[in-house]
Amino acid sequence: MKNPEHLFLRTVVFFVILVFSLSPNITASAEAQTYTVNVEEEVSASMRDGIRLFSSVYRPASQGKFPAILIRTPYNKSNYCEYSSFPVYAAQRGYVVIIQDVRGRYASEGEFLPYVQETNDGYDSIEWAAALPYVNGKVGMYGCSYLGAVQWLAAIADPPHLQAIFPQCTFANGRHFFYFGGTFDLSWISWLYGRLPDLKRHRISGENLTAQSKDFPSWEANKWKWLKYLPLKDFPLLKELCPYYYEWLAHPHDGSFWDFANIEKAHKNVSVPAYNLTGWFDDGYGQPGAIFNFLGMKANGKTEAARKGQKLIIGPWTHCNSKSSKSGDLDFGPQAIIDTDTLAIRWFDYWLKDIDNGIMEEPPVRLFVMGDNEWRDEKEWPLSRAESTPFYLHSDGSANSLWGGGFLNREKPEGEKPDRFIYDPSNPVTDYFFEEPGARDLKSIEVRNDVLVYTSDPLKKDMEVTGPIKAQIYASSSARDTDFVVKVSDVYPNGYSQNISPPLSGVIRARYRDSEFDPSLLTPGHIYEFAIGLMFTSHVFKKGHRIRVSITSSYFPLIDRNSNTGHPFGTDSEMISAKQTIFHDDKHPSRIILPVIPR
Repeated sequence: MKNPEHLFLRTVVFFVILVFSLSPNITASAEAQTYTVNVEEEVSASMRDGIRLFSSVYRPASQGKFPAILIRTPYNKSNYCEYSSFPVYAAQRGYVVIIQDVRGRYASEGEFLPYVQETNDGYDSIEWAAALPYVNGKVGMYGCSYLGAVQWLAAIADPPHLQAIFPQCTFANGRHFFYFGGTFDLSWISWLYGRLPDLKRHRISGENLTAQSKDFPSWEANKWKWLKYLPLKDFPLLKELCPYYYEWLAHPHDGSFWDFANIEKAHKNVSVPAYNLTGWFDDGYGQPGAIFNFLGMKANGKTEAARKGQKLIIGPWTHCNSKSSKSGDLDFGPQAIIDTDTLAIRWFDYWLKDIDNGIMEEPPVRLFVMGDNEWRDEKEWPLSRAESTPFYLHSDGSANSLWGGGFLNREKPEGEKPDRFIYDPSNPVTDYFFEEPGARDLKSIEVRNDVLVYTSDPLKKDMEVTGPIKAQIYASSSARDTDFVVKVSDVYPNGYSQNISPPLSGVIRARYRDSEFDPSLLTPGHIYEFAIGLMFTSHVFKKGHRIRVSITSSYFPLIDRNSNTGHPFGTDSEMISAKQTIFHDDKHPSRIILPVIPR
């Protein structure tokens, strides 16, 4: 008879081997020792022009060399760990984490020019990091928003030691970060104003300034005066310390000026895999930016490894807020939260440590389907099974406000009267999305008479819409130039009208209707077809809910007010009203096209 203790030990060993062999995540964590962390402050790196950039370095308190993760920020490296656990978390797992102040910010020397210097400085910083005595030569990058943009801007220079990036909520084309559908994003005023004390402190060494000091009056007390200031090109607040703001205003058209931040144009130079993360309510250009970088790299990346090494994850989040289930008014449940730190470490473990943890065997696209409030893996974006489904605008000429007669259905219009409204730029449609992003009730906008509203009958069954939404609107204006804004919302049985995409979507400046490189003014009274896009979602309209489309001509202060004059951008101090007409008849079938997923 065999020794029972021997049999017991063999059984334990067998099960341990079995568990570890079947679980790549356990294998990865077993291989990744947990380290105590040393922190070094004010570590200097010299750029090619002699300017020194300073970093905080978090690294394992152990002999040997480790891969590095570089985080480049304009928001003060010394405060980074107050809102992010990632540097300590990653260093504990065997990474050298370098948090660097970008040029002209906080400890770093030089002049801050947003995005302009980040390609060369990013390249130089990566190569410097790779040569540190405790780094093994492999470098990744991590961060959100500006901290995501600097990853792509470095990657387009193809630094030899950059192995992988994890960009979150950032753009694919910098010009579209400032001009969305040709309209200017006025929230840049508040972003830059928040940087003014730091910029002045950098130039006047030792001066202790705060945003509430006498040199920097309260934003809250003055914001409406500043946001309404005309002409835009003469806005005085930023002239001393932010001359680049006026360069942005001076270049409203797409073109070579914006090449310093045109990632799409340089995908062919990028040879690293990227895990792209964004949210359905990500403000600015972050949501389409992640999508366009994912698609552009899969098609045009420099190497096969880069083309195949692209991932995309989109949750129900606002900007850089993937660790929260709440987005505006709605809570999407605990399943909406992801642990970005853990996901990023899995990504870097694969690419920087050669740990086969299964992450590249997972489908390349992961979407949170709102309404159903669940995650779904996909092999592609957009989804080939989506059916482009038009919903046509209808009314008897009385679609003004949600109390009007506008309705939406699948039937093509015939002989219907057009709808009209007056767009008065001195009384624009105003919303606070730029301060309170996420899912919101649009009724406060839809009650206005200068907003046309078209609403479907209650749905008889659930309808999923996943992918790009497009609007084809036939319209005329009394103005030489004007704007059109289209919103799609989910109307609950109680009347709550929820936006299903970010506020900066579904807008177009009329002069850019055909080209954002070569604008052309309108002929007053002439009917034009406006193709309005850059709306993306994954949303289930539940049974009993209704689909709503609203159309207006302003969305202030998120976008600047079109003065309707047709004059060069930013030069007007006077504004005129425009008479807007939206057509929906057999010759002009205005419609919204939804990517409906068969269920």
